[in-house]
Amino acid sequence: MTRPSAPRGLPDVVPPVSSYLEEAEALARSLFDRAGYQRIEPPVMEYTEVFQRAAGDSSEVVLDKQMYTFTDRSDRSLTLRPEGTAGIVRAFIENDLGKKLPQPVRLFTIGPMFRYERPQKGRDRQFEQIDVECIGSPSAVVDAELIVLATEFFERLGLETQLNLNSMGDPADRQRYAPVLRAALADKIEDMCDDCHVRLEKNPLRVFDCKVPECKKILRGGDIPPISEFLGEESRAHYAALQEMLETLGIPWKDAPHLVRGFDYYTRTVFEFDIPSLGGRPTVCAGGRYDGLVEQLGGSPTPASGFAIGVTPTLVALEERRPAEPWKPEIFVLWTQGVAAIALATATDLRRAGKRVAISDEPRSFKSMLRQAERLGAPTVVILGSDEVARRVAKIKNMESGDEREVPLDGLVKELTA
Repeated sequence: MTRPSAPRGLPDVVPPVSSYLEEAEALARSLFDRAGYQRIEPPVMEYTEVFQRAAGDSSEVVLDKQMYTFTDRSDRSLTLRPEGTAGIVRAFIENDLGKKLPQPVRLFTIGPMFRYERPQKGRDRQFEQIDVECIGSPSAVVDAELIVLATEFFERLGLETQLNLNSMGDPADRQRYAPVLRAALADKIEDMCDDCHVRLEKNPLRVFDCKVPECKKILRGGDIPPISEFLGEESRAHYAALQEMLETLGIPWKDAPHLVRGFDYYTRTVFEFDIPSLGGRPTVCAGGRYDGLVEQLGGSPTPASGFAIGVTPTLVALEERRPAEPWKPEIFVLWTQGVAAIALATATDLRRAGKRVAISDEPRSFKSMLRQAERLGAPTVVILGSDEVARRVAKIKNMESGDEREVPLDGLVKELTA
């Protein structure tokens, strides 16, 4: 009988690698809570129109047919979320959070996303993502705050990143730039991919996000003017204010005039954090400002900014930097025949007191159970034999020194948590 396997691109995250996942998520929750970002849990699927309206018909998930879309029993089209922002904004509008929560509304979510793309290093079809959104402020201060949070996240994990920064301008800026870009590519478009033909017609800036090597070579050939030369006064001032804050904060960045994002809803600030060791797809975090998206999804005009951290490539980078640490108990409870219930109660009391505790599952030989404690790396062993329990005591063994001592059973937890 053939053994079942996971679908391609939908990997299992198993111990000890899953310890990285716990570390990254715990760090994110702590950092974002201190900055006032509250957790939101939108569903993993939405009506398809939410993503179609948000992403735009020139985005990579639409052009590359990356969305997992299906029809339910009521003949409604549903899509597994390819990104987090659209669902959060839909929830922001539907739950009237702009009126119920202090402004601007700071939100974050952690969970799986889904895209049908070619699996490669750090890129899978199901991938864990951390999304952080600040809705309700047009200020460059918000953009800087988000970049600071992302910077601290990677620094605390011990990962070195490169921050790339650009401004996509506002709709008026892009309207001025579009004919210039089309003219500059007029004699080159036949050498570009079919998707770029669509992008150039519907949303010209999106050609800069093309991953086809021939297209990238043309677009970065030096004779294509960047949008930075066409920013209006307000966009220039916003971008200059952001750069000044980053400089004051000591956060280095690289000016990336061809940087755009993969969705059509971005405006003004866009940024990416790269880890070069990840190879051809080095980006581990990306974000920016999306001042028109709330209105685009049916809400009132509301400025917003945010970013997403790709947890999957971040785990790959962590694996390359340091080995995963297996779970290690602080205490191992060893017991003999007839005292299983007392041993389990003791382990439970120690766990409730905040200790990591492992317990032998069966009353094996004394040497065998000590070897088990040693393999797990437990520095302390609690020994509960029938003789000890009859005298209402427990033995505590220091695995490094080999020293043993007896303590009253009812004072064991206090002794080991002092």
